[in-house]
Amino acid sequence: MELQPKDILEIMLDPYSSQIILGTMEQERGIRELSKALNIPLSVCYRRVKMLVEKGMLKERMHGKRVKYISAVDTFKATLNFDNNEMNVLLNIDDEEYKLNGSIL
Repeated sequence: MELQPKDILEIMLDPYSSQIILGTMEQERGIRELSKALNIPLSVCYRRVKMLVEKGMLKERMHGKRVKYISAVDTFKATLNFDNNEMNVLLNIDDEEYKLNGSIL
């Protein structure tokens, strides 16, 4: 995955984006299916899915004339630590580790 840790964290902290990724981990779904199953407004679902495809976190698959989406992420884990006014985030996505550090004050 070519994203920067900050981008990944931003995507996974967005409730709609993370729901879409989790909702497509085990089965392919169309946008209308996602919208209904996850209770996400259809227009928001379209925008998030488009962005997630562009960022490489969702894959498109054709089923006849219909497009369905499946997560490109198989596993995701985040660890957050606060130490000496520093925030340290360790992200693990599909066995790739990303670190993000920053001052909290």
